[in-house]
Amino acid sequence: MSISYLEPEEYDEFMRFLEKCYRHTRDYFPRRYPHVWCKDTVNYENRLILKVDGKIVSHVGIFPLKLIVEDCTIPVGGIGGVATLQEYRGRGYMTKLMNAAIEKMKKDGYPLSVLWGDRQRYGHFGYENAGKLAYITISLRSLKIETKAEKIGYSRLDVDYSKLNVVKQLHEKEPLRLERDDNFYEKVFKMPGLMTYIAEDDSAYVVHFGERYGDIIEYGGQPKPLLNLLYSLLADLSKEFGVSSTTVAAPYYPYATFYELLRASTGMKIGYEAMAKILNLKKLLEAYRSLIERRCEEIEAEATIKIKETGEVVHIELSKGSVSIESKEKEPIVVLSERDTIKLLFNGVYEVSAKIPLALASVLPLPMHFTSLDHI
Repeated sequence: MSISYLEPEEYDEFMRFLEKCYRHTRDYFPRRYPHVWCKDTVNYENRLILKVDGKIVSHVGIFPLKLIVEDCTIPVGGIGGVATLQEYRGRGYMTKLMNAAIEKMKKDGYPLSVLWGDRQRYGHFGYENAGKLAYITISLRSLKIETKAEKIGYSRLDVDYSKLNVVKQLHEKEPLRLERDDNFYEKVFKMPGLMTYIAEDDSAYVVHFGERYGDIIEYGGQPKPLLNLLYSLLADLSKEFGVSSTTVAAPYYPYATFYELLRASTGMKIGYEAMAKILNLKKLLEAYRSLIERRCEEIEAEATIKIKETGEVVHIELSKGSVSIESKEKEPIVVLSERDTIKLLFNGVYEVSAKIPLALASVLPLPMHFTSLDHI
């Protein structure tokens, strides 16, 4: 038994391994995740595998991400492709690889890790549900009555890929997003089954999976043209397929588009953005520093957060727009588990039973957003 990194010459064997573990069809992974799972896009040094007698039997992948929150950039280690052959399960192989991946992410300087999966399974490693994701349902009727939306022209990206740069430019204006390179746009937005519609004046776009219709998993643009685009798309889908409403996945974050989608809604449900684990609390708070500074312009407060499992301590002091973040203990001290620290930082004070200074809690939760296209 040995832990190693995937080699390019092992690619075909590895694809068959993943397909067997997940019971997917042949070449599902490069089709669905072409930006990270094609032979020429795999980041081999971040694919940890475990072999038994020379055979790949287990895998955990690290996927470097950059979370953008307004003017903050947070390096994130995404975890994906966690798999073990059925006949080798129950032997602790996933645990060995997850622990190795966590140590590698710490060594590589990531302050935060995210994944999508079973809460109980990954809670064992310190991951917890994090962030708020709004699922906002809108309809033809609600758009017309609440926002006076109007019919506009639009085009499909898969008919004219020269519009790809329009999508890129609009996406980069969103306050919460992941940083994407040209490879992402070229490969992901050309996936079979992905439908992207762009307003005729290039002022907004929406994305859904499914060749006919589906829920909106991503959008970009100013509120008014976005609502007009949604209205126009629903008007046509209603005539063709009887579809007169859709659900838009949006970050639960106070900005103009969120408020307008709420105004146009028939209802809303709240979910979590991802499961997250803190790898370095001090670095994480430093990454969010400018956002915290803006939120504490009228606040004076201080506290030490101590994580039980790791023993890491970080003292944060807020002083009317100034923020001090130091690795030291000073009263008051708030001792939390890894998972409760995630809840406090990304979900807010009301999900944690510990006593938190209210002035400090007022700058929380810290925002994050990952669209379905960003999941790995």
